[in-house]
Amino acid sequence: MTHDPDGDPAAFDPTDLDAVDAWLDDPVVSALHEDLGRQFRALPPEQQLAELVPELEKAQARYDELASALAEAPVEDPRRFLLIAMGDLVEKFRTRINELGGSA
Repeated sequence: MTHDPDGDPAAFDPTDLDAVDAWLDDPVVSALHEDLGRQFRALPPEQQLAELVPELEKAQARYDELASALAEAPVEDPRRFLLIAMGDLVEKFRTRINELGGSA
């Protein structure tokens, strides 16, 4: 399956894992993410911190909510892969905030 960047955005189905993979692997989407990341990292540290800290708090809350939901789930529950990815994201937020001189 391929992603059509000129297609109707309303037709995108985030529950279709093949469509999501195709979207994430699309070179235009990847280039856009890279450009946005460069633009954000070019902002002054104070401005980055002002945006990163609330996002860390939201990401941590979502992680905690999923971890709580999975506390009684079987070990082979596929949502555990999502929990691991979310944990990695939280750690990336913390690392970047600490690099900028903040405290996370």
